[in-house]
Amino acid sequence: MVARTAFINKLHQLNYYYKGRQKRTELYRKKGGTHRMFIPLNSNLEDETVMHLLRQAGCTDEEIRKFVAAAR
Repeated sequence: MVARTAFINKLHQLNYYYKGRQKRTELYRKKGGTHRMFIPLNSNLEDETVMHLLRQAGCTDEEIRKFVAAAR
């Protein structure tokens, strides 16, 4: 499990910003582009969810593994 705050900080490093909130998710959007991510409001995120979202953001598999290991 990865803390949601750590994941949000990683998104900010990847130039994503907060756009809005829905019932169960928050929307983050990439600056200068159209890519969006829906982040669950749970305080802890599953490793698979984090890996999937970071892969969409363009991170390499090695970067993703390092982030998940450090965030645990």
